[in-house]
Amino acid sequence: VGAGPVGLLTGLRCAKVGIPTTVLEILPEIEMSPRAAVYHPVAVQELDRAGVLEDCRKIGTSSTKLAFRKLNGEVIVEMERVPTNEEPYENLILGQHELAEVILKHFQDCAAAKVLFQHHVVAIDQGENGVIVEAETPNGLKKLSASYVVGADGARSVVRQLAGVTFDGFTWPQQIVATNVVYPFDKYGYSTGNQIVTRHPDHFCVVAKLNTSGLWRVSYGEKTGLSDEELRARLPMKYEAIFPGPRPLEYDLKMFSPYRLHQKCASSFHIGRILLAGDAAHLCNPFGGLGLTGGLLDAGALGDALIAVIKDGMSESILEKYDEIRRSVFKNVIDPTSQANLRRLCESDAETVRETDPFFRNILGADKVEKEKIRGLGQLRVSLFDKLS
Repeated sequence: VGAGPVGLLTGLRCAKVGIPTTVLEILPEIEMSPRAAVYHPVAVQELDRAGVLEDCRKIGTSSTKLAFRKLNGEVIVEMERVPTNEEPYENLILGQHELAEVILKHFQDCAAAKVLFQHHVVAIDQGENGVIVEAETPNGLKKLSASYVVGADGARSVVRQLAGVTFDGFTWPQQIVATNVVYPFDKYGYSTGNQIVTRHPDHFCVVAKLNTSGLWRVSYGEKTGLSDEELRARLPMKYEAIFPGPRPLEYDLKMFSPYRLHQKCASSFHIGRILLAGDAAHLCNPFGGLGLTGGLLDAGALGDALIAVIKDGMSESILEKYDEIRRSVFKNVIDPTSQANLRRLCESDAETVRETDPFFRNILGADKVEKEKIRGLGQLRVSLFDKLS
């Protein structure tokens, strides 16, 4: 349930080995609003395992440098990651909707695959041998049967709610506005990835290059309690504070999408024949690019587990292992790391953060190989089968 990258990737892994797989999506098409755009090497490896990486590379770009900057553009710390024989995958930059479209094409090419848009799940009935899913469609209520249901339907997951799973954590007082804009940041020395450190309550931001045609993602902090119209009216002021270059600014705004920031985790990712993945299972703020990266790793691990059970006859205990390992990765790595990433940008003094922040001290003290491993985030990936007793 959910035709975002996580749901489609899980479905693709199953459909490619001949497991009949149906993806239900409430919208009439792929969601197009600007969300995730940067995927760490450990997630890029999952795209390669699923056979979609080369198509992603054709329309995406690669990020090699990440710079932390002051609001005036001055570099605080810069780090670089270049793929090697030992660490062969790059940081991929690709719009979330573009990634979903690539995976969807591969999914639809599988004989065992079916995607149904405008299907709103309203009930799930679990039995001993399978599940019945009820969905509202333009043609009335439809019932579908399956062995398992994967909830990959986002932060407001209907599947999670129907399973009776709590979603524990907190919502940040800050919110984010994600924009796609054409502007020549590289002309002013900006790297492919940039994070602005400032104690200003809502000028902290990320500036990332999305393609070779001048399109950049600028995601900045904002006040809460404002309407979309009020936030849109504040955009020129925000850009004025953040953008380098001469005034008056000249830019071409392509996309604008406000959203709140959460740190939450489902109490279980495995409830009988219902499984959760991606934002339906856990949420973190987007600074550091750990949200969808973690979701794609969920999809890879869950694909492995479902194939092992359905096709290879392995015990369903592997599904419990999926729950245990992926929740542990979120709670022990993704959640604390992403929290530290946001606090670094919005609570640190840009003049002293090099000396006071533990992450910066590690980067500054690391050699080239250690820096590449730090950026590779290999600890986010844990094999389910290596952990079986």
